[in-house]
Amino acid sequence: MKLMQLLSEVEFHTYTGMVQVIYDDQEGSSKIAELIRALPGVTTVTMAADEGDNRETLKVKLITQKSGLEAFQALKQNALTKYKEIRVVNIGEKTIEKK
Repeated sequence: MKLMQLLSEVEFHTYTGMVQVIYDDQEGSSKIAELIRALPGVTTVTMAADEGDNRETLKVKLITQKSGLEAFQALKQNALTKYKEIRVVNIGEKTIEKK
């Protein structure tokens, strides 16, 4: 089987959802958005609300082969393990939409 044939059989899905991030106070909100954007599968990050107290609500778009909730749970786990600045990540499960 050729590589192009294998790639054509793989299905990727795009999802968007809201994510709340609580972070250490020395980090800025734009830096947090950049860190989330650098995670695997994330294509765009838009700042939806600055809630103060080192909390940001972000609209995240990602591409994955997983289900929507599974992909956002992986994003959460990656963010918490890779970045010590990020203390809590809350996924708005009801906001996840397939695009």
